Amino acid sequence: MRATSGIYIEHKRVFWAFVLIGTPLILLAGCILWREVFWDGFIWKYLWGPVIADAGGAPVDGVYSGYNPVNTVVYGIVLMVALVGVYDLIEYFDISVDTGFVLSLLPWVVLGGSLRTLEDAGLFGESLAPLFISPVIYLLLGTGAVLTMVLGAVVSVKDHGDAVRVLILLPPLMVYGILGLPHSLQIGSAGAVVLSIFYYLGRKRRVLDERYLFVTYGTALLVMSLSYNVYLLGALEGTNPGELFIIPIFTVLVTLSFALAMYLNDRFRQGKGALQLFIFSKLNLLIVFSHFFDASATYRGIKHYGYTEKHVIPAYAIELVGDPVVMFLLKLVLVVVVVMVMDVIYRDELYQHPRLATLLKFTVITLGLAPGVRNTLRLAMGV
Repeated sequence: MRATSGIYIEHKRVFWAFVLIGTPLILLAGCILWREVFWDGFIWKYLWGPVIADAGGAPVDGVYSGYNPVNTVVYGIVLMVALVGVYDLIEYFDISVDTGFVLSLLPWVVLGGSLRTLEDAGLFGESLAPLFISPVIYLLLGTGAVLTMVLGAVVSVKDHGDAVRVLILLPPLMVYGILGLPHSLQIGSAGAVVLSIFYYLGRKRRVLDERYLFVTYGTALLVMSLSYNVYLLGALEGTNPGELFIIPIFTVLVTLSFALAMYLNDRFRQGKGALQLFIFSKLNLLIVFSHFFDASATYRGIKHYGYTEKHVIPAYAIELVGDPVVMFLLKLVLVVVVVMVMDVIYRDELYQHPRLATLLKFTVITLGLAPGVRNTLRLAMGV
C-alpha cells in the first residue's frame, strides 16, 4: 500500500492530467474516428443508453434501462477515482473529516433520493430528465458538494460582511431558478425562508465554513425537493403514504435486532469486540441502518408492489433464491465485511489516515441511504 501511494504521490500531476484531460480527449477522438466502437458499442450501449431508456421508461434502440456488468464496473472505477480526488482536496485544505462532517452531508444524500423520485413522477421535462437518473444525479450532487466544500474552505479563512454572506448563500435559489419547475414562487419561497434562517444563525455564530455550507445548501435544496414529494403524494393516484412509516420502523427494528445480537455475542464471549465495533461507533451503526433501510425498501417494493431489482448482484441473488428477503443477508454480509476490513484488518493503516477512513465510511453510508430514500419515497408516491 505504501509503495503504491508513493508512486501516486510522485506522479500525481500526470495522473490527474490523464483523468481530467486525457481520458475525455481519448473518448472524444474515439467517438469521432471510431464511432461504432466507442459510441455505439460502449458509451451508448452500456452507459448513456440505459440512462436515456430509464428516463423514457422504455428501451431505446435495443438498449434497456438499469445496470449491467459493464457500467457497474465503470461506475465503481469512477467512484474510486473520485474518492482519491476528494481526499486530496481534503488534505490540501486541511479539512477536518469526522462524524460531524458526515452528518452535515446527510441532507445531500437524502436530496439525491428525493430528486430521483421526482424524476420517476415525471416532474422534470424530457430534456432535464436524464440529469436526474442514477448515477448522473449523484455525480452532479457529488460535484456540487465538492465545490461547496472548496468554497467553504476558501471563504472561512476570513470574516465577511453581510453582503458577501448573502451572495454566498444564493446558489441553491439560483440552481432552483434555472430548472424552471412548476409552483416556483411557493417552493422558492420555502427555500428562501430556510436560507434566511441559516443566514441569521451563521451570522450570529460567526461561522461560514464547509460544514455550515453543507447543511445550509443541503437543507434548503432538500426542503424544496421534499415539498414536491409532499405535493405529489396528495396529487397522484395510487399513493401508499403508509410506507413512509412502515419501512423506517421496520428498519429500526432490524437494526436494533442486529445490535442486540452483537451485544449478546459480546456477553457470551465476555468481550467487547462486536459491540465496540458496531454500537459504540456512530458511523458503523449508521452504516448498518442505511443498508438495512435499503434492504427493507427493496423487499417491500419487490414483495408487495411488483418492482424489480436493477443492480446486477442483488438481482442475481434474488433470482437465485426466489425471494427478496435475501437482500437482508446480502446487506448483513456487506456491513460486516466493511467494518471488519476497516476497523480490524486495516485498523492500524487507517488509524494513520482518519480522514480517509471516515470518507470511506461516508461513501458506504451513501450507497445504502440514497437508494433506500429513493425506493421508500417511490413506493409512497406509487410511481
